[in-house]
Amino acid sequence: MKARNCCKTMEMELTGWKAIIYDITRKMEKLPGGEKTKILSTIEDLHILIEELDERIEQIRDNCTPETGIDDIQTEREKFNAAISTLRVTAEEAMRGLGGGNFGG
Repeated sequence: MKARNCCKTMEMELTGWKAIIYDITRKMEKLPGGEKTKILSTIEDLHILIEELDERIEQIRDNCTPETGIDDIQTEREKFNAAISTLRVTAEEAMRGLGGGNFGG
C-alpha cells in the first residue's frame, strides 16, 4: 500500500471510531442519574479515549506523509492496529453498560 493511502486510511478509520465512541458517550451521558452513576467511570474512560484519538489523528496528519519511509509507515500501522484493538474492547464494554446496545433515538 502506498504511504499516502495508508496514512489516509488510518486517519479515516480513527476518525470513524472517534465518532462512534463520541455517540456512545453522549447516549450514556443522557441516562437517568442512577443508571449514569453506575457507568460513570466508563464515561470518563471514553472521554479520555476520545482525547487520545484526537492526538493520534493529529500525529498521523502531521507525521505520516508520502515521503515517509516504509519502516515509519509500518510503525504507524502497528500503533494504529493496537489503538483499534483497544477501541473495539472499550466500545463493547460501553455497549454492555447501555444495556446491550440500546441506543434508542
